[in-house]
Amino acid sequence: MRNAFADEITTLADQDPRIVLLSGDIGNRLFNDFKERHPTRFYNVGVAEADMIGMAAGLALGGMRPVTYTIASFAVYRAYEQIRVDLCYPNLPVVIVGVGAGLGYAANGPTHHSCEDLAVLRALPNMTVLAPADAWELRSLLAQSLLRSGPSYLRIGKKGEPLVHASRPSLEIGRGFLMRPGDDIAILCTGILMPQALETARRLESQGISVAVFSLHTVKPLDEALLTQLFQ
Repeated sequence: MRNAFADEITTLADQDPRIVLLSGDIGNRLFNDFKERHPTRFYNVGVAEADMIGMAAGLALGGMRPVTYTIASFAVYRAYEQIRVDLCYPNLPVVIVGVGAGLGYAANGPTHHSCEDLAVLRALPNMTVLAPADAWELRSLLAQSLLRSGPSYLRIGKKGEPLVHASRPSLEIGRGFLMRPGDDIAILCTGILMPQALETARRLESQGISVAVFSLHTVKPLDEALLTQLFQ
C-alpha cells in the first residue's frame, strides 16, 4: 500500500499546487519522485510527530492541503493532543496517513503496534476515519480526503497486501461498498482483512450459504443507512 500511496500523492500533487507532504523521518526513498517533482513541498520533519501535526495545522491555515505520513502508532498516539487541539477543534483540512497499521510492524514491538487507533480517533470531533482494503481503495479515498474541509485519518497497510479490486472502485466516503452479493449472511469488513472475508464467503458458498461481503472503508462517519438495511 505504501508504494501506491507514494505514487498517488505524487500524481495528485502534480494537479494541485496546494498539496504538501510531511514525513516523520520514514519513506524518504519512497518519495524520491515527489521530491524531484515538488522539491519545495516535501518536509522531513524528523522523529517529531507532534511538531509535524502543528506544522500541518499552520500550513492548512495558510491555504495549503497538508498530508502527514509516518508509522500509524507514532502518527496517532504520540501526537494525539495536537490532532485533537490543532486539527479537530478548528476543523482543518489535514490528511494523516498511518502506515503499517494494526500489527504491520509487529516485529518491532508494542511501540509500533496500532490496535486502538480507529477507536481513539473516532472519538474526536470532525475527524473522518478511513481504512482502505487495498491499494485501489487507498487511491480513491486519498483523492477524496484531499477534497474535504476537515481532518482525515487514512489507515493503511505496510506492503504486499493483495489487491481485492481489479481497478479503482467507485467509492464514496461514508458509504459501504458491495464486494459480492449474497442473501443469507452479510460480512462487514474494514481494512486489509478483506481477503480473509472474501475467502470466508467463498467457503460458506461451497456449503450452500449465500454470503454478501461489504467493504466498510469508512469507519467514521459510518454508513448508518446500510447498517439499518442489513439489520432489518
